[in-house]
Amino acid sequence: MDLDQVSGTTTAFYTLHSCDGDIAMAISEILRLGTEEKNEEWQLLLESRPSLKSRLSDQGLAEPFALEQITWDDAMLLFLCSINIDEEGKPMAIGESLKRERFGRFPYGNGSSVDYLLEFLRPNSRVNDNGKMFSRMIDLLKKMSSFNHGEDYSFARFDGGSGGMNILGFLSLEEVIEMRKMLAGRNWSVASDEPLDGGVRDAIKHLIAMLRAAERIDSGILHRAHI
Repeated sequence: MDLDQVSGTTTAFYTLHSCDGDIAMAISEILRLGTEEKNEEWQLLLESRPSLKSRLSDQGLAEPFALEQITWDDAMLLFLCSINIDEEGKPMAIGESLKRERFGRFPYGNGSSVDYLLEFLRPNSRVNDNGKMFSRMIDLLKKMSSFNHGEDYSFARFDGGSGGMNILGFLSLEEVIEMRKMLAGRNWSVASDEPLDGGVRDAIKHLIAMLRAAERIDSGILHRAHI
């Protein structure tokens, strides 16, 4: 075991925000398009979601339909459009403070419990489904931690935004429910070289608690790193 990696020093704190994962996906795909098509799809999105247009107006945008006039970077635009807000206009929290703390600072590597799971989860050889359930679970974990676009989870495209806006990925409500059920199931096992005794099980316990908290408010989740 690398003692430096489990010394308790971490480079980031990780949070889950309540969000509309469908809007997040729609915006992420729009922002990949060429200029003309991007503007057309943006206008169609706002026309189909008047509440989103109203939110942008409330943020001080005089012309929400004019995407080219919005000065926010892609990460900030994705965040402000997709997060769920309360009656006071503040971002809705996922989970209680103690649960957020346990999820947000894992005592290994970069401090991410999601990354720890990706490294040390293994398929359960006793489950006879050719690894389909396990593969799906890993895909959703990658979507949370390194979302590029709808068909590529190889790097976090919205990481490194202005003002410390580091978005790693997101899940829709349907995916939150799916992930929670798979983590609570028996399709996974633990790598024989896991460095932390019980680390995978603790990480899963903390993540399930946050997923259940999101379910209780019918919410998707947006995963951020605070460096």
